[in-house]
Amino acid sequence: MKRVFAHGGEAVVREVPEPTLRKGEVLVRPAYSAISVGTEMWLIGGSADPDFGVHEYPSVPPSWPKTRTPIDLDHPMPKPSDPSHIAIGYSLAGVVVDVDDQVLDIAPGDLVACSGSQCAHHAEMVAVPRHLVAKVPPGLSLDKAAFVTLGSIAIAGLRETECHFGETVVQYGLGLLGLLGAQIGRAAGFKVIGIDIDPARRQLARELGVENVLDPGEQDVVSAVKDLTDGYGADGVVLGIKSESSEPLNQCFDMSRQRGRVVGLGLFGWEIDRGRFFANRVSLHPAVGYGLGRYDPVYEEGNVDYPIGLARWTENRNQGYFLDLLASGQVDVSRLAPDRVPIESAPDAYEILRRQDRPPTVLLQYGSGD
Repeated sequence: MKRVFAHGGEAVVREVPEPTLRKGEVLVRPAYSAISVGTEMWLIGGSADPDFGVHEYPSVPPSWPKTRTPIDLDHPMPKPSDPSHIAIGYSLAGVVVDVDDQVLDIAPGDLVACSGSQCAHHAEMVAVPRHLVAKVPPGLSLDKAAFVTLGSIAIAGLRETECHFGETVVQYGLGLLGLLGAQIGRAAGFKVIGIDIDPARRQLARELGVENVLDPGEQDVVSAVKDLTDGYGADGVVLGIKSESSEPLNQCFDMSRQRGRVVGLGLFGWEIDRGRFFANRVSLHPAVGYGLGRYDPVYEEGNVDYPIGLARWTENRNQGYFLDLLASGQVDVSRLAPDRVPIESAPDAYEILRRQDRPPTVLLQYGSGD
């Protein structure tokens, strides 16, 4: 089967064996997979450097974060890939081909969306643990459902703000995740403010229903946020940009209300101005992955759920919630990936994303996409 890797500074398509179905897994034939632009372009660029040092998730068991008391996990760990080729892709939708006997609520023929950088690759067939698979609601097309992981990441970032309906969230950066997060925030009842230097992104945000969109190159965004919040500042700020500058991070402290929360979701400078950080007693939080359960092998590979009474929003429940938002029309992804590229021509998709007028992302298509 065909599968996409990062190798030598480029995206390459290789023929590899199909995955075999293992304990607790679901075998899926993708119809579409969505490119996670920031992560994948970073991996592709890094693959040209022999000292890049990226470690695919998961690595060998001793390096797993200690999230639980050590146990003998009676489930197989994901198969490592060729170390000379870096795995890419972690968001797709397709048709179930087969399921392991342990999987009781999914059957061949079901339409599903899948997550996981260790399994939901850009490939013609994938085997995914049950807790990284969500059923696609009736009527939702697979090209939209393929955004499942990207939407879950945006949701996880918003949850880190701990905001409630009626409060104000700033999406600082209106790339792919920012445009998703802005729509999700609006659906959650937040007052959303978007910030981006790119006029095309700002215009697309407005067209997607974000009423307050600011240009940090042309206006004082801190004063503008204060004006839009009766002088208090934002309750939460999600910083999702790629920049070597630390000024955007410090601006986030400035535009926060007292004891507001800033969530780091991008790659940016980390030289914190102590006075600006302390001024509003702001707290700074990293957003990691798609929700609770990420990087926990007992949850992801062992399919041992967190009780809903103790952990309301796991990554799998975030997946389902995002798909429901798509199905109800509260989040629109139709404008985010205007291009469809066949899997065999995958390198062309990444060339599209290198253009000055690049779209938010590109979908890879498998066969007819059905």
